[in-house]
Amino acid sequence: MLKVEVIVERPGVILAMLCAIAGLFFGVQMLVNTAVHTALSANATGGQITQDRLRENEEEIRRQRIEQAVLNKREEILRYQLLLLERRADQEGGVWSQEEQEEWERVHADFLALLQDRQAAEERIRAALYEIWESQGALMQAGRTTSASLAALSWPVDPKEGLSATYLDPTYEETFGLPHWGIDIPVEQRSIIRAAADGVVETVADNGMGFSYIVLRHEGGATLYGHVSGFLVHEGDQVREGSGIAISGGMPGTPGAGPLSTGPHLHFEVFEDGTHVDPLGYLPEGILEK
Repeated sequence: MLKVEVIVERPGVILAMLCAIAGLFFGVQMLVNTAVHTALSANATGGQITQDRLRENEEEIRRQRIEQAVLNKREEILRYQLLLLERRADQEGGVWSQEEQEEWERVHADFLALLQDRQAAEERIRAALYEIWESQGALMQAGRTTSASLAALSWPVDPKEGLSATYLDPTYEETFGLPHWGIDIPVEQRSIIRAAADGVVETVADNGMGFSYIVLRHEGGATLYGHVSGFLVHEGDQVREGSGIAISGGMPGTPGAGPLSTGPHLHFEVFEDGTHVDPLGYLPEGILEK
């Protein structure tokens, strides 16, 4: 029988080569596994980024549509502000001081000039829209910090004159071109606004003659107080239900009112569980006048 013998003269070298090949194989496999894991992670993250960007794009498109709708109503909005000013003169003009009369005439002339200057009117209205959207962002940020349920609220001002605009009021949207995410409570200019519940002052936004507001963060949600003409608190302050936080405004041409106002009133919004809700669902019933 033929006998074949294989003689390995340098077994140590061969063994080392085999180990190296095995190590290379396992190293490549680990790299492949790592690459796959990285790709999957990137895909998952990218998916989230894509969803976030889609939401941002949808929100931007929505805002552009609202902006165009509001600007298309530019003349109606300005004439409405002039009507409010003229009503005020009819009701109060007889007892005005000379300074008050001169201030009214200045504001009235300003709105008349805006009727003739489309670019200036659009700039002022657009600025007010951006301030409103900033307030919505502040309210959402304050309202998403807790998972608890929002408790009952108290009226921030006396609603003895009822409401001038309700939640998602169709007449308001018809007049101004944008959704109304709160309620408007008519109240005399420079009345005290009170906290609707215990909470923390999240945002104090003094926008001069634009839309000024305060946002309070509560256990379970947040509240917004708009068309504020003066402030009694600072960001970070702890407030108790019923304590004074601001001074009301809303009369066209006065601090905090902006060009999208329905006259002297408080604009009040409530945010809970990641969304706007109708404030009347949280306020005491039976107080509004029929």
